[in-house]
Amino acid sequence: MSQKSKKKRRKGRSKKKVSFKEKSWYKVIAPKSFNYEEIGDIIGVESNLMDRTVETLLYDFTDDYDDINCKLIFKVIDLNEEGKQVNTILTGHEYTSDYVRSLVGRGASKITTINNFTTKDDFVYRLTTVCVTIRRARSSQMDIIRKVMRDILSEFAKSLRHEKFVKGMISGEFANQIKRVAKTIYPLSSSTIIKSKLISMPEGAKDTEVPDEEFDVVEVEVKRSRKSEIKRSERINVKNLQRGKRQRKKDKEIEEEELDEEDLEELEEEIEEEEEEIEEEEEEIEEEEEEIEEEIEEEDEE
Repeated sequence: MSQKSKKKRRKGRSKKKVSFKEKSWYKVIAPKSFNYEEIGDIIGVESNLMDRTVETLLYDFTDDYDDINCKLIFKVIDLNEEGKQVNTILTGHEYTSDYVRSLVGRGASKITTINNFTTKDDFVYRLTTVCVTIRRARSSQMDIIRKVMRDILSEFAKSLRHEKFVKGMISGEFANQIKRVAKTIYPLSSSTIIKSKLISMPEGAKDTEVPDEEFDVVEVEVKRSRKSEIKRSERINVKNLQRGKRQRKKDKEIEEEELDEEDLEELEEEIEEEEEEIEEEEEEIEEEEEEIEEEIEEEDEE
């Protein structure tokens, strides 16, 4: 047996199991930026509660069914033994893989960026942002959209504290502002910050404010080249696609409205005729069965 395996065994033996009776239940409290709402309960002893992570859905805070695909991750940073509570801080969020796959349609381009951003109060977040075009975009157009994504998020990070930065990141405000600028380069079907992670934070830092919902409009410089300009054929395709979706909706509405009284009467008459035909067929079948029974009885008598 090697020395490494012996050391591992010794380390394993040195750990003492904590009995269930020694453990206690603690309420998990969200940070101030989430209005100190109760997330749930965890069980453990005081020595192993710190730095534990708790996951919940954004839907639990907003009651909006559209947010059910977004998972929030909190980390325990403080313990209140008397009140049996643990305080947390948000360490990131993530959308489900099924939801992310549903964003990308057939023939579309998926543009992804992963960058670190430092907020005004020295919190460092790593954001994964995804933009999806309506049709396949050229590489030059995708490069410009990536730059727009980085620049807009960087401008927000420089001017905001971490509480409001998280608010804009989760609420979709940043994604909407990215889409507002990027769609001038190539039409987008969606823009989403699908994942975030807290990389570092100042020692002992906590949430100190509840952020409001007002955000400034960020303008960034967009340098276009001749290669990135949308061609006439691309414009026509995009317009046809948008018109097609609208036209299909109108056609359905028209079909529903066009059912007049005369059409309904004709449908009723057709249904009555079909029912009469079915009754006649049933009568014929009954007559045939009676004839067959009579023949069988005659054969038995002979």
